Amino acid sequence: MKQLLKFHAHFVTTGLSNDTLFLSAILSFTALSPNGNLAYSHLIFDHIDSPNTFMFNTMIRGYASSVNPSKAMSFYVKMLHYGFVPNNYTFPFVIKALSSTKDYFLGEALHCSVIKFGHILDLHIVNSFLHMYASFGLSNEIMILFDEIPEPDIVSWNVIIDDLGQNGCFYEVLGAVNEMFRYGVEPNSVTLLGLVSSCLKTGDFGTGKLIHLYVIKKGIHISENLGNGLIDMYAKFGDMESADKLFDRIQMKTVVTWTSLLVGFIQKGELEKASVIFTHMPKDTTAYNVMLNGYAEARDMSSAEMIFKAMPNRDLVSWNTMIVGYTQNKKYMKSLELLREMLSFGLKPDRITLVGLFSVCGYAGVLRVGEAVHSFAEKQDIKEEEVEVALLDMYSKCGDPEKALRVFETIPRKSVLAWTNMIVGLAMNGLANEALMLFNQMCNEGIKPNEITFLGVLCGCSYAGLVKEGKWLFNAMSQVHGITPRSEHYGCMVDLLGRAGLLKEAEMFIQEMPEKADVGIWGALLGACKMHGEVQLGEKIAKIVTQMDPYHSGRYILLSNIYAAENRWIDAEKVRKKMKRSGIHKTPGFSLVEMKGEMHQFIVGNPSL
Repeated sequence: MKQLLKFHAHFVTTGLSNDTLFLSAILSFTALSPNGNLAYSHLIFDHIDSPNTFMFNTMIRGYASSVNPSKAMSFYVKMLHYGFVPNNYTFPFVIKALSSTKDYFLGEALHCSVIKFGHILDLHIVNSFLHMYASFGLSNEIMILFDEIPEPDIVSWNVIIDDLGQNGCFYEVLGAVNEMFRYGVEPNSVTLLGLVSSCLKTGDFGTGKLIHLYVIKKGIHISENLGNGLIDMYAKFGDMESADKLFDRIQMKTVVTWTSLLVGFIQKGELEKASVIFTHMPKDTTAYNVMLNGYAEARDMSSAEMIFKAMPNRDLVSWNTMIVGYTQNKKYMKSLELLREMLSFGLKPDRITLVGLFSVCGYAGVLRVGEAVHSFAEKQDIKEEEVEVALLDMYSKCGDPEKALRVFETIPRKSVLAWTNMIVGLAMNGLANEALMLFNQMCNEGIKPNEITFLGVLCGCSYAGLVKEGKWLFNAMSQVHGITPRSEHYGCMVDLLGRAGLLKEAEMFIQEMPEKADVGIWGALLGACKMHGEVQLGEKIAKIVTQMDPYHSGRYILLSNIYAAENRWIDAEKVRKKMKRSGIHKTPGFSLVEMKGEMHQFIVGNPSL
């Protein structure tokens, strides 16, 4: 550009600056070249006394591809004022500019202008309009215009196929391709990529493999996008052997190609292979995030930490992955520490971050931190249901059901998720009657409860000792709402009967279950035995649960405590010695205490027991 400025200055001083050929050349370079300067070309244009059609087209083309495409339309209007008739080089770039600005009314007006100036049969221009209407999301206009094309080419068909795919009409995509073949139009790599995408959405792996076979038989060049699409298809259908073979055949591998293979191995749970690929591949932030998420989902937070620390650039996805990962692994202190670090870098939490943070605050019981995050969410006006449900869940877990109810009442359209979380929140805070009232209100408003809803309300009945209500709800699950009780629901009923002292009825309930009871259900009865000092039944149940789960420390501790409550110290000691001989350790309890704005974790108990 510096050389051009010197060149231009030379022509100005020699009096040749008005030469049409020279001005056209300098406009082309400054407006269209990657090394040009569009603002400078605009300045030159404004000093031209008699610009011609070529000059107008140059400026329109330059602005159509710029960050300010609306100026392309301004030059088009100015061109008409000068009395120039637009040609087939003008319209495609004006249409491109309107596609970027999403100006539907100007798009319609331009369509009328094309008809007026007699260019409506120009296939290149018509295809440009198809792309424009596609960018507006106007499927009806696309179909009307397409039907008016005498001989649509592959570009025309690709717009139709892509639009059908974008609107979820995946089966219609195959119909359009068959119709295209009937017209004698051969698909290209763009068409085939659209087909591969549709196969992924419909789960039609067989057709996807046939598309790849068609590519091989026809000798079609596998473009970068098509190659990535095929690898992605094989990976998502779990055929990593085919994905790996195709990967080896692709000569020009980009970071997207590598990442597609990486995602496949991670989704299949083959983290060792994924790690080898990650080590050898060119990496961008997306690739780092993929590997980070793979380790987090596998609950390998040590490896996730190594990836996170090695990242040259971290985006919000990176931080969210780590915060959510620590939360899922119950490392709440780590989540909170990472939040502070993230904020110190000036990054603002988004919806995913907030859901993760509210979860952390709820499990850790740090109400003050949760309230601060709530205040932040309100200032940012983040009011999606997912965030609000996580917020009310946090207040419930922190022992403030009144605030949870206030949040619940502000949700405009409450889904079953919101109702369920509020019912569970009331139940866990000992407000069983309120939970039952809310359950009835939910049913009256036509919201169908799900398995989790019943789990929450049954737990509430259990804690409040509402045996009659709990039995009615359990029966209503299948008889009224058509929901088959799961193991957790049976466990709730055993807990309900056990807490009420109906231990024999609870045992009979277990024996009459349609399926064999798992260790959790028997464990609920064992806990009830400890609560009511029922030693004989406790010994019987303890024998069952320790046979089913011989390495769970809680079962032994319960039996030991049952003996201790009856002053049977020798028997209690025998149980604990058996634990030591078997190498079974009691998981130490911990408490989180907030002091002067910082969280401190205190571990209690003897970890050797």
